[in-house]
Amino acid sequence: MEQSEEIIENKEFFQQSMPESIVEIHAPEDFEKLSKNYPNKVILIDFWAVWCGPCMFFGPIFKKLQEEYSKDFIFAKVNVDENNSLAMKYGITGIPTTLFIKNREVINKVVGAMNYDTMKELLEKLIA
Repeated sequence: MEQSEEIIENKEFFQQSMPESIVEIHAPEDFEKLSKNYPNKVILIDFWAVWCGPCMFFGPIFKKLQEEYSKDFIFAKVNVDENNSLAMKYGITGIPTTLFIKNREVINKVVGAMNYDTMKELLEKLIA
């Protein structure tokens, strides 16, 4: 094995694998850990609540996007009734709200239940 092949293999060994499902954030510490473990990845956070009708509409869309884009983005959910401190930190005043965060900075914010095609367009632009 050549040295360049060995370096590539070692690099791949140390890369953290992406979560295979939507990450449930129950406390600010969960978000900090996620941000620390994936500093260069875009994290999409769906702020929602059980009693929110538009949130229930958007939930399956968010899940479908996660299934299609799990190699490119990290998808997470925050129930604002269980974790209002994170919602307050990011100034969430209406739900559903989806934040796009990279390197702990908000790079995009979508308020309301977006349809699948619109969300897919946003994701495609971030990949390009």
